[in-house]
Amino acid sequence: MNIKVEDIIGRPFTFTRRPEHLPCEMRPMWRASLIIISFTLVASRTSTCSLKKIHVINWLLKSEKNSNDFGFWTINKDGVKPEVRMDPTLDRAIELLLAEKFITHENGKYSLTDKGNQSSLKLLSMNVFKKESGILLKNKKGLTEANITKLFQVG
Repeated sequence: MNIKVEDIIGRPFTFTRRPEHLPCEMRPMWRASLIIISFTLVASRTSTCSLKKIHVINWLLKSEKNSNDFGFWTINKDGVKPEVRMDPTLDRAIELLLAEKFITHENGKYSLTDKGNQSSLKLLSMNVFKKESGILLKNKKGLTEANITKLFQVG
């Protein structure tokens, strides 16, 4: 069956709006929730994270390959560094958390507020983000600021 443009033009047509589902990793609230539990699980000693560290955590959670690549690199730093991608949607989630006072930003570091800490503990007690929590706990030792700095060094 061959349809020609001439057969279509000149005939009435309509558009039907269909709901478009946004994948959960693109939803700001989903990502914001992951950020605040990351502080509790990964930054428990200092309770602070740099922007780069938050981006690495976000990248780490995107795929099993990313998690494996990062884990291998932390064991063998002479190997190939994983290629961490910065995600602009993460910056939106951070802005949302700052505006709602779940986190603060001082001296280049982000930290949880009491409100953020309470929300994080509540999310963790509800056993949401089980898979993501497991990945974060598995990679916790490697997620030091020193390693984050090395990841972004050129050369």
